[in-house]
Amino acid sequence: MKLAILTATPVLMAAIWMDEQPAYKPYQAPVLAPPKGAVPVTGKENVSQEFVEKNPVAPTVESLEQGETLFAINCSLCHGLSSAERGPVGKKLTPHPPGLDHDMVQGLSDSDIFRAITSGFGRMPPFQGKLTVQDRWNLINYLRTRR
Repeated sequence: MKLAILTATPVLMAAIWMDEQPAYKPYQAPVLAPPKGAVPVTGKENVSQEFVEKNPVAPTVESLEQGETLFAINCSLCHGLSSAERGPVGKKLTPHPPGLDHDMVQGLSDSDIFRAITSGFGRMPPFQGKLTVQDRWNLINYLRTRR
């Protein structure tokens, strides 16, 4: 009996140790920062913090419609379809994401909004790989018309 207990003890201790390992929650990616001085080599678009550009896309009816569609698909879940109420995901976040109403957007330059959409901001994910440059400018055109 003592021999069985002595043999089983290391196995049981290993099982206890395995339960206490750090683990990520579902859908929580580890936050990894690139090493200092790292250079991206993926060939993807890189928007620097000094990026300053005016919106090259004219706010045509087609651009505004495309921007509205993109907003409904990509932004409204958090920011809400109207600035009065957050979307279903945004209601679960604390603090709630800002409503992208006219006054808030008017205080930002087009390049500031473009950079936030491209690289992300706070909890907002980057949309650089999800939306084309043209799509992001269409989205900015739409944001300028929201009330």
